[in-house]
Amino acid sequence: MSEQTYTQGMARPDVDIGGRGRELRPVGERTTLVTGGAGFIGGHLVRALLDTGRKVVVLDVRGFVPEARFAIGEQVDQLPVEFASIGDQARVLDVFRIHRPDEVVHAGMILDPAYLATNRSTAFQVNVGGVINLVEAMIAFDVPRLVNFSSIGVLPRVMYQPIDGNHPILLADAGPGTDFYGSTKAAAEAMLYAYNQALGLDFRTIRPSAVYGLGMNQYVGPIKAMVENAVRGDPAHFELGGAHPRAYTHVRDIAGLVIAMLDASDDADRIFYGSAGGQLVTTTEVAEIVRELVPGADVEIGEELSEAEKPVVALRGELSIENARSQLGWEPHYASIRDGIAQYVEQYRAFHESLTR
Repeated sequence: MSEQTYTQGMARPDVDIGGRGRELRPVGERTTLVTGGAGFIGGHLVRALLDTGRKVVVLDVRGFVPEARFAIGEQVDQLPVEFASIGDQARVLDVFRIHRPDEVVHAGMILDPAYLATNRSTAFQVNVGGVINLVEAMIAFDVPRLVNFSSIGVLPRVMYQPIDGNHPILLADAGPGTDFYGSTKAAAEAMLYAYNQALGLDFRTIRPSAVYGLGMNQYVGPIKAMVENAVRGDPAHFELGGAHPRAYTHVRDIAGLVIAMLDASDDADRIFYGSAGGQLVTTTEVAEIVRELVPGADVEIGEELSEAEKPVVALRGELSIENARSQLGWEPHYASIRDGIAQYVEQYRAFHESLTR
């Protein structure tokens, strides 16, 4: 062992990663790359970014889902879409070289827990390796800022409430409660801290909770079927799950928080929870609201939790959004779950009617 190596010990070495001197341009001059931008959250986020005057480039493995096309509106066919996997480093570098983004929002991931449990190498390659590919491309092309989508699924169980960015995600007897999904998101969060602390990469992580709205997926429970079946005049009956509490968050509020995070000051926190704040809402309460908002809605749910839901409930707790309020000046527009579901009902009705024209 050389004397130089010995004296250095575990101190951080100086690593030359290029200039790192690029400043964020004014909002109206920025190009934002959105991975996963053709899906549920991505479509609403793209619309919100366009409304700020930004140019948007989408990277996804597929084209826009119908609900995303509807949310974005007439500009959707003018948007550049790069069909690519974040797991393919060469393709990611190509996208950065072609479009030279000023900032990145990383919402591309594999979410399906059953798929991740049976395709574990792919889980790592995409949900962790994909983040590394993006960050290395940011370094290569001197892109100054990243907002990374994680999840409340990184939580092992509730240790205190309201849960904030200092809440542990690893305990002496437990790790992330959503297994391969939560663990890969936690690993990606940890790697981003390594890049920040050793190399100065500027990132923020959002941990969304129970995101709902037009185009939502089935992993947030029966709210999707309740709202959409009610609008179509179809029944929505569920034997189990009414007592399941969630911190529901409207997708437009998630989009607004991401934009606030893109414009965060350098000394702002690194982790923000995507939530409306306040008390949790049960699925039974959601059903009651849907019946109130859609006269004649045939929506029913039993109170008892399913066996699959019982361990997940341990992850549910009131989430703190205080740092988003104090540091970013952000407030959820749909703090009331009733107001959020009313917007979902209205937008889904308009979307459904557009399909029959």
